[in-house]
Amino acid sequence: MKIDFSKLYLIPRESIANAFFYASMLLAFFGSMNVWFLLPVATFFPIMSFILGLSAFIISRPLDKQIFCSSDALFPTIAFIILLFYQAVVNDNNVNTYIKALFNSAVLYIFLKYDKQRLGKFSDILAKTLGGILLVSYPIFLLYLIGFPLPYSDLDFNDGFYYFSNYYFFLIDERSLFSIIPRFQSIFLEPTYLGSTTALLLMTQRGKWKRWYNVSMLFGLFISFSLAGYAYIFAITFLNLWTNREKIVKKVVIAFTVIVLGIAGAFFYNGGDNLVHDLILLRLEMNDGEMEGNNRVTKSFDNEYDGYVQTTDIILGRDYDYSSFGDSGYKVYIYDYGLVGTLLLFTFYFFLFRRFSDARALTSACIILLLIWGVDAFVLWFGRMIPLYITAIKEKETTTEYEHTDRLHSLPA
Repeated sequence: MKIDFSKLYLIPRESIANAFFYASMLLAFFGSMNVWFLLPVATFFPIMSFILGLSAFIISRPLDKQIFCSSDALFPTIAFIILLFYQAVVNDNNVNTYIKALFNSAVLYIFLKYDKQRLGKFSDILAKTLGGILLVSYPIFLLYLIGFPLPYSDLDFNDGFYYFSNYYFFLIDERSLFSIIPRFQSIFLEPTYLGSTTALLLMTQRGKWKRWYNVSMLFGLFISFSLAGYAYIFAITFLNLWTNREKIVKKVVIAFTVIVLGIAGAFFYNGGDNLVHDLILLRLEMNDGEMEGNNRVTKSFDNEYDGYVQTTDIILGRDYDYSSFGDSGYKVYIYDYGLVGTLLLFTFYFFLFRRFSDARALTSACIILLLIWGVDAFVLWFGRMIPLYITAIKEKETTTEYEHTDRLHSLPA
């Protein structure tokens, strides 16, 4: 019998194109979130992502059935590049900012040209990638907690603004070195980045939270003790149920009961000396009408902002010193880019979300968009845009999870 060994190494062109696309968007996703191993290429990752995406586009051209076939890419990309150029002009950035804006826009265009029906599989790949990284991180983090000597290196980013002990599968912020149990942040610069990223990916995984990679992300979100992450996942949980058209009254009562019991337990366990009480509940206390955990900006910035809204600068925005004022929240965005920049931001998302199949999925994405913008304002990172877009264009659930999965897999290649 003659064996055709060529079949062992011949890979379908579509599979190669998809692999390049996945690599491109994984790089854009994690690069925009500043995971530690991509910090050396933080300035260049849009160029690298574009090259990979362009390769996927070129490789796929001879295919009978195109994988870059969406007609919804042009207007959102135009709106995106106008917004990025406006931001660069307002902040008086150098030419490198404009070059980066062009490549980011090109990456977005490639992402939006990709077949919408295939984006569900890509969201699974994103979730499996992060869930898998976290799954490896947990036992190593446990070894760290029990005092096992592990190899590490020092990591300095942004001229000392961030300084870590880098254990490669997780970072320990120097401000947490003397904590008995530091907050878990995995490969991200801050625990809140881990919390928000896992929550947004879980939003794209509605109906599939029992799978190993989603359970892994849920656990990572929980031990990040990120107040923002908890707020996102709380909203996302019920929005996903509502989008799936499930009866949620009973589940709301159960969730409320669990939360109340958890809060009570945190207050009484060990006399209130525990992580949930110290890192979450104390930050929810009100002091002079302000929540203790509402530390997205400094008090000096609040005073500056109150004066700013009374001036004509509010139209176009005013550049400011991040090191003095803080760096997140809707006030920072309005201060930095003004009413025009805010209008351009929501115009971009209007064009991004204008084609949708399920009004509930779209509404869910818009609610989370507003929540993220209000809390940290960073809604132009690919780590935020990609999950929000995949959520907004989700089809209405008319089948069971497994029937839906089978239907997607049965689409012609």
